[in-house]
Amino acid sequence: MSLLRQIAGNTAIQVAGKTASTVLGIVTIGLMTRHLGRAGYGQFTTAMTFLQFFGILADFGLTLTLTRLISQAGADERRVTANVFTLRLAVAAAFFGAAPLVALLFPYSGAVRLAIAVGAFSFLAMTLSSLLVAVFQRHLTMRLATIAEVTGRTLLLLLIWWTAATGRGLLAMMAALVAANLVQFLLNFAFARRFVRFGLAFDWPVWKDILIQSWPIGISIAFNLVYLKSDVIILSLFRPDAEVGLYGAAYKVLDVVTVVPTIFMGLVLPILTARWTAGDRPDFARKLGRAFDFMCLLAVPLAVGAWVVGRDLMILVAGNDFAPSGDLLAILMLAGSAVFWSALYGHAVVALGRQRLMIWGYAADAVISLLLYFLLIPRFGAVAAAWVTVFSEVFIAIVTGIAVTRWSSTRPGLAMLGKSLLAAGGMALVLWPLAAWPVAARILIGATVYVIMMYALGGIDRQTLTKLKA
Repeated sequence: MSLLRQIAGNTAIQVAGKTASTVLGIVTIGLMTRHLGRAGYGQFTTAMTFLQFFGILADFGLTLTLTRLISQAGADERRVTANVFTLRLAVAAAFFGAAPLVALLFPYSGAVRLAIAVGAFSFLAMTLSSLLVAVFQRHLTMRLATIAEVTGRTLLLLLIWWTAATGRGLLAMMAALVAANLVQFLLNFAFARRFVRFGLAFDWPVWKDILIQSWPIGISIAFNLVYLKSDVIILSLFRPDAEVGLYGAAYKVLDVVTVVPTIFMGLVLPILTARWTAGDRPDFARKLGRAFDFMCLLAVPLAVGAWVVGRDLMILVAGNDFAPSGDLLAILMLAGSAVFWSALYGHAVVALGRQRLMIWGYAADAVISLLLYFLLIPRFGAVAAAWVTVFSEVFIAIVTGIAVTRWSSTRPGLAMLGKSLLAAGGMALVLWPLAAWPVAARILIGATVYVIMMYALGGIDRQTLTKLKA
């Protein structure tokens, strides 16, 4: 099978799997919000975000580093994978073991602290699972990771339904997360060993090389963590659980959407790395440009659509009690659109091997965003958190975009961006008078109008689709 067919097949499988996981995830969120209410879901959001801090720190750039190392010609895949996996296990165990202890220093309720302690096991399993995705990306067998993910999300939905049906609370739902993520990890581990028979390994020269390459990514991710997740933590310190719940519900929908660019760039990263290290600059520029066009196609209508249907969408997803989350979603989806481009250029930085030089950009974003969070959230609450999130994502997208453009001497074509803006504007004009229609129908109509207008503008045709596949 040709490389093109393998990539296209893996992308199609991932899209199908991610669609299934998204549907399962949305239904799961709906069960949780309706059962826990604003305050209970706010406690859940606080616990999960607190653990995400430790999860991102535990990543330390190892996932992207593993992808890059095993994608290089002549790599000893078994040795590298075994050592990276062992390093990830050791680091993650240390961080998640410390999380419940650190939580004692925060003015959280006993329920939140217990949720953090239980959820730490869930995050440990999830962190190990995410590392193994690099193996599937390397061998273009993402169907196996998709099977594991859909299985885990299905199990989670069933367990959450059971906990809600039997009247159980927050801790039972956290335990359900532990069980689902553990099953997903075990499946990923078994599948990955079909291609690389790795185990635990402590080879200090390899660890040293891994750490040398991963620490710039890890530091960048740590700064990225500050401007991405500090909003919820600071919000939880100054505002009531119910407001955190409203913000968390909207942010959860954003998280679902922003998985798309991460998956796409996970597939593209090995290709960009191979082209750049081989010295094929023209093909690198072509691949990067087509990835930019793909991001434009998706990012623009999502941002515009959220302003039109956001409130009704949140009622559908989370229930009438979470209608105010729709106003927050409209703001946050602007940040979500920026994530498409920041993911593109953030991964391109890794492909270029310029991680160290980008630390300053992430650091600047973290410092500015953190100051704005502390300055604005106590007074303006969730609305301020949402707008600062928009700033932080736009800022890093611009900084990484400029850096990659200079380092690689490539310039993205803006034609697709312009056509996407025009088509999305037309979509909004059609949808606005249909405010009384069911939100699902409005989303379907909006997507149809957008595609038709993109065809009319020449943004999408057979030649465009062929280029994107390539």
